Amino acid sequence: MTTTAPGSSRTTGSPPQSRWRMTHAHLRAVLVSTAGVLLALLARRPDLVVLVAPLAAIAGWSILDTPRGSPAASSRLTRRVVTEGDRAAVVVDMTPTDGAELVSTSLAATPWMNRRPRHGARVQLLETGDGTSEEVRLVTGADPRRWGTHEIGPMLVGTTTAWGAFRWGPVTLPARTVRVLPAPVAFDASAPAPRPRGLVGQHRSARPGEGTEFATIRPFQWGDRLKRIHWARSLRSRELHVTSSYADQDTHVALLVDAHIELGRSEGIDGAASSLDRSVRAAAALAEHFVRQGDRVSLQVFSGRTPLRLPPGTGQRHGRRVRDVLSRVSPGQQRDDALRRFRSGLGSGSLVVMVSALVSPTALARVAALARSGLTVVVVDALGEDTAPPPDWEPLDALAWRIRMLERDRETRRIQHSGVPVVPWAGPGSLDLVLRRLAHRGRAGASR
Repeated sequence: MTTTAPGSSRTTGSPPQSRWRMTHAHLRAVLVSTAGVLLALLARRPDLVVLVAPLAAIAGWSILDTPRGSPAASSRLTRRVVTEGDRAAVVVDMTPTDGAELVSTSLAATPWMNRRPRHGARVQLLETGDGTSEEVRLVTGADPRRWGTHEIGPMLVGTTTAWGAFRWGPVTLPARTVRVLPAPVAFDASAPAPRPRGLVGQHRSARPGEGTEFATIRPFQWGDRLKRIHWARSLRSRELHVTSSYADQDTHVALLVDAHIELGRSEGIDGAASSLDRSVRAAAALAEHFVRQGDRVSLQVFSGRTPLRLPPGTGQRHGRRVRDVLSRVSPGQQRDDALRRFRSGLGSGSLVVMVSALVSPTALARVAALARSGLTVVVVDALGEDTAPPPDWEPLDALAWRIRMLERDRETRRIQHSGVPVVPWAGPGSLDLVLRRLAHRGRAGASR
């Protein structure tokens, strides 16, 4: 992540200025002092020499102290991968030459980045009393406000000599790319995931097995471990009894993110959110929650521009991979055969959570097909109640928007009547009631 400016073996992406140039202030000092001396000689006015003497002294001193070499500058990012809302910075390391007095940098404004300071400029006065030039480091903050892949920069860097007589630069250091992960909004669910399958999670199974949660006390059988003998019951009954437990199991949670269309205006982490912002952040929060519980989480993003897929996995590292995949989402229409490819990787006990704005007919058709195939499907509505058409739309466009919203309400009710719960995304507790009902339905089906 380092780019070096003139004065070293590597160069920037723009034509560099590898030599010192005279400033306008120094040129004015030379011209005014020269003209004053000539005018004093021609007009026989020695007082004019006294007036221009300070400018002549500064100009002469600056010419004698002109730097001979070229500085070397490089830029880098403090962090290549950050989370939206966190702080990042661009670091410029510069090795000035003897005679340089002032080093300055300026970071260009880029979308979704807050500069610190707001103008993006840094200035540092050099200490040249010992006659040596040490490396100078200037740090400019660049805080990301929205998930995705963004550029920071370009950065301008330059230096000047005493009295502002000569300058080197400004040299352009190219923009650096940073990956911004979506910030998982606050989410927690006290309800368990329904119908667990594997044997690694925290959810209690409906069948006995090796686990940590007590089930019952039963008579000893061949193959039982001695450490499970319940001595109090055995002494009272004169027969060996052991404790049994429920198996600790996990659930395969398949997250589907509908990225066909982005509605609304996005203003970053601290402003208004579009439908795609809510979808990505909700998916990140759900993945972090289920991964923390020990469940296996997979991810499928439906987008014609960035069709992304992540196989099931567990652990905090897998949760980081989920957020990394979500940061590359870009909206775009997709073909219908993506549903068939996705359905082949799901088992009968998987929990499918689809995060969608429920505007695209393709997404609604996918939900209905998954529900008919026997999977447990939950739909998270990420459109938001405050989503509205832009105020500059024509009356006919606004009318078409209202008609589409009415059609969306009708299609949503049809999905709900078919047995698929649709839950508006509201942060903590959004899925508690739905997961409890699904878990109760799974236990009732198992008991029958």
